[in-house]
Amino acid sequence: MLTTQIRKRQLPSMRTFGVAVDYFPGYVNRKIRMHSLDVVLLSFIVRGRGRHIIGDDSFVETGASLAVTHYGQQHDILTDRRGMDVINVYIDLQNHPLPALPRELQPVLPLLLPLHPNFQHRLNRIVRLQFDDPQPLVALLFAIRKEIEAREPGCREVVPMLFKHFLILCCRHAMRAGFTAVEPAPHPHRLLEELRSYLDQHYLGPHTLESLAKRIRFSRTSLCRAFKAYTGKRVFDYLIERRIQAAMMSLRGGNEKVLGVALECGFNDLSYFNRKFKQLVGVTPSQYRSLHP
Repeated sequence: MLTTQIRKRQLPSMRTFGVAVDYFPGYVNRKIRMHSLDVVLLSFIVRGRGRHIIGDDSFVETGASLAVTHYGQQHDILTDRRGMDVINVYIDLQNHPLPALPRELQPVLPLLLPLHPNFQHRLNRIVRLQFDDPQPLVALLFAIRKEIEAREPGCREVVPMLFKHFLILCCRHAMRAGFTAVEPAPHPHRLLEELRSYLDQHYLGPHTLESLAKRIRFSRTSLCRAFKAYTGKRVFDYLIERRIQAAMMSLRGGNEKVLGVALECGFNDLSYFNRKFKQLVGVTPSQYRSLHP
């Protein structure tokens, strides 16, 4: 059932493909049963309405919507009596590389999918996309599921291609229509969210605490305190993690020298880049590239 405590070892296709797909038509859940996974979960609600419970927060979920839940995050989805049609997509991003996306979409993907458990913060525990027409995504997910179950010759090549197409559609939609990490919050959180969004989009540029505080009319001290309370991260820790995730995408998708990747992602000091990368990801940039060619 949908609420079962699932681990990737229970999903045979995870070892081969790094992805698994389950379909739950007419799913009904009227009682909270908080659970977590050791992978990233994409809950695609094709039809129906309910509430997504995550920690102390809850969000209205209405089909068609896609909710991305972080590694190990306790959550549950409550439905009304009519139930939901839900497609669960399980992704092991730590042991399986994402398909290489077009360069113009690479900055978007880390905003949707957490590339490592260390990049979790208060606002990306769940990320949500709302769709007007779910059918293109549904067709791709059913095709992935069919390929995984049939295990026909060539499935190892077909599944990543279908998954790549799925990710491209999600990133295109996020660029066009946006996405939400949390429900809209009242002032002053609106200003902090504007700043967070600004850092997500302009992580390459040089920033100072003074310039960022001035941007939202905060004092430096107030910004430090408020940003940490809002996101769970210090301002420049958040910025560095955004840059490291961009570097992870570049390392997976190309053969540029590590120095070039560091400079491209906003780091001017290679030794500092190597140190922060290993601190956050657990391996050096070169080791990461060799593990995820």
